[in-house]
Amino acid sequence: MVAVLSVAVGTAAHTLRFTDQLRLDNETAFLAKRLQYVREISRNADDFSASGYRELSLGPCFSLKTGGQGYYYRVGSKRVESWNLPQDIHISCNRQELVFYKDGEATNCTFNLSLGDKKRLVIVDRVGRIRIE
Repeated sequence: MVAVLSVAVGTAAHTLRFTDQLRLDNETAFLAKRLQYVREISRNADDFSASGYRELSLGPCFSLKTGGQGYYYRVGSKRVESWNLPQDIHISCNRQELVFYKDGEATNCTFNLSLGDKKRLVIVDRVGRIRIE
């Protein structure tokens, strides 16, 4: 009985670790897709000031929520869409806001999603490429 129980507990612990990795991978893929979405919106944004210069504060901007429990994108000062992460997944970044420019370039950002001892990175480089590590 004890041997059967120990095998069951060992299998359950391994399954939970695998499930955590799947959940983290899923949230990482969602973040990458949402970043691509904001990049596409930025390419189509009409954010020029009256004087004809591009006004970055009027365009789309991707931001983290305080506390690392989610993120949102805003256009100007209006929050357009917002996403919450599951309670046990945390997000951080080397900067608070990410801006994609009309030509697709971006401010460099590295988003770190973590769940316990597991972590995944979503990297946005200067030319606007988004990759997962």
